[in-house]
Amino acid sequence: MSTSHKPARVLKGVPSGGEFTAVGHSDNVPSLTPQAPAAPSATAPKTSSKGRTTCVTLPDGSVATRSSKTKEYSHAVLQSPEIPELVIADREAQIRKAEADIAAREEALKDPKFKKRQRFPSDRRDPDVDYQGRPAYHGFEYFLVDADGNKLEETRGNSKGDTQGCYDPETLEYDVKKVGRAVPELKLQTKKKIERLKETIKDCKEDIGKVNDGTYDLGRYGVISWASRPDLAQKAANTYTSRTRRTTVSPIDQ
Repeated sequence: MSTSHKPARVLKGVPSGGEFTAVGHSDNVPSLTPQAPAAPSATAPKTSSKGRTTCVTLPDGSVATRSSKTKEYSHAVLQSPEIPELVIADREAQIRKAEADIAAREEALKDPKFKKRQRFPSDRRDPDVDYQGRPAYHGFEYFLVDADGNKLEETRGNSKGDTQGCYDPETLEYDVKKVGRAVPELKLQTKKKIERLKETIKDCKEDIGKVNDGTYDLGRYGVISWASRPDLAQKAANTYTSRTRRTTVSPIDQ
């Protein structure tokens, strides 16, 4: 009589052939080394520790940059080099004004006329200083005026006309430690102003000569402001005025 054979019971999870039978494993073990971050695309904004960097190419080919951690700019306000014809016109205007100022002061010195005005506490917002740089208050102002009463020069002193500091009548050098008199001081200040105006005329004529012979330094293009919108850029451009340069608005490089 034959007897049926039942296989031995094997626990779940034990490989066929016994608990200690060798089992093959794949050699493809996942790596735990951190992966390098992906390189940024060519069109991504440039960033640094200072923030996002914006660039604009100037008309002369140079590039200006601006970095910000909080703002994104779309436009730049550019200022040109000085324009030769504008430089000449500006210097000629300065010469005409200086010549008129000299003429008015020379005429006033022929028959000097003076005015006096008391200064009140509200005038302390425009303080004086003494020869040691300390705040000082003078109770009166004295003016040299022209024939029409227009103020030409002024000085400050006390009710008796004494001033703190005065000009040397020979060298016209100012000495803060000396005490002078208001009327003589105004005359000396007027002469000193005439000398400065003559220097202005001389400098302006030199600039005109340099522009004409090509040796005047006109400067370079530059960015004077950055803006996040074109209307803001134009508003900023309108606030920058120059007698010898032109201001324009340009979009940033894309």
